[in-house]
Amino acid sequence: MPSPIGHALGGAIVSQLIAPSALALCAIAAVAPDLDFLWGRHNRETHSLAAAAIAGVATLAWSRDARLASAVTLAWLSHVFFDWLGSDTTPPLGVMALWPFSFEYYFSNAFFFEAISRRYWLDNFITHNLWAVTKEVLILGPPVAVLTAFRSRARRRFHRQDTA
Repeated sequence: MPSPIGHALGGAIVSQLIAPSALALCAIAAVAPDLDFLWGRHNRETHSLAAAAIAGVATLAWSRDARLASAVTLAWLSHVFFDWLGSDTTPPLGVMALWPFSFEYYFSNAFFFEAISRRYWLDNFITHNLWAVTKEVLILGPPVAVLTAFRSRARRRFHRQDTA
């Protein structure tokens, strides 16, 4: 399952597609499901479609901005999707994506992202995690860069037309 860096990059992709001014909020929303580590229920309720919907509704209630709420919802969902696509080495494997309608864990077996090790005592802890984060940046960094450049170019074009 991806690192916080990989998840934040997923949030950045969503932000660039839907709400470019909400980059930080989307990155936070994309990382937020892992707060469940604090209460020992990783990959459970917070890693679900329902939790994403709750985050979106809370954002809408707070901001009254449907675009922002949509971006937060999709950023949260990017976390669920990336974890579903990633490697998982700690049972139960997968994410409880359909909670509260199902308590089943879903796992794609795609191994698109490496599992981030929390076993700091292992010899390969640092090298493995560095490789995992590097792979995330190599996969997710280019879409972020392309979308950011596209947005920046469109913004410059708009300002040129506006001042002409």
